[in-house]
Amino acid sequence: MPRRADARLIAVVLGAALVLTGCTSKATPAEPVPTPTHLDLGSWDAETSGNGLVLLDAASARATMLAAVREAGTTTMTGTYTNGAGRTLAVEVHGSSAQTVAEFTVDDATTTVVVTDGQTYVRPSETTAVDGLDAGVYSCVADDEEALTRWSSLLHPLQTLAEYTGDASTLGAPGDDAVDLVMGADGTLGSLRVQTRGPALPISLTRADAAGTLQLKFSGWGEEIDVPDLGSPAGC
Repeated sequence: MPRRADARLIAVVLGAALVLTGCTSKATPAEPVPTPTHLDLGSWDAETSGNGLVLLDAASARATMLAAVREAGTTTMTGTYTNGAGRTLAVEVHGSSAQTVAEFTVDDATTTVVVTDGQTYVRPSETTAVDGLDAGVYSCVADDEEALTRWSSLLHPLQTLAEYTGDASTLGAPGDDAVDLVMGADGTLGSLRVQTRGPALPISLTRADAAGTLQLKFSGWGEEIDVPDLGSPAGC
């Protein structure tokens, strides 16, 4: 039987992570990025000047970034969420909005979520197993299953980026072929590091508030996802 106190604690950890943003859980289509009118673009050269992200305001830069992520398809997202008490959730996600293999680890106990071919599977750890979902065994679950929804804000990289950059306020100074998309007034809530060469893809995200700190890195754009052997999932 799962330890109820640990299960509650993990739910609190993810609940705190959700407090980091007031955005909705679904990524909305990006608005068309307007052509800058305050700059002379006649001399702009993508070969020497980058992808033009630094010419945009925060909202347009965010839209450009999300479009680049959507176009790239798959990515690897790794990092941690640490709550105010110092409890850490480790995150490792390989995927896109259509297919995902994700691992969420607290105190060396790992829950795995797999989304493939339109079906979602969860293999809960001992501390996240609930009635009907046995620890260490993949089970088919509905989209509203608690064992799945507790991880929802960190399950798909595109959705994660859309949620945690909704309050982007400005761009920092560019450097090292990247620029920071700053969140919150005066950057008080964190920043997203984005490439200024090639597609405007994110490099890393840091957010922090009284509830805790979220730190993520992005890599492996467009790489194929290795779906694990699911065996004979329960409930399918």
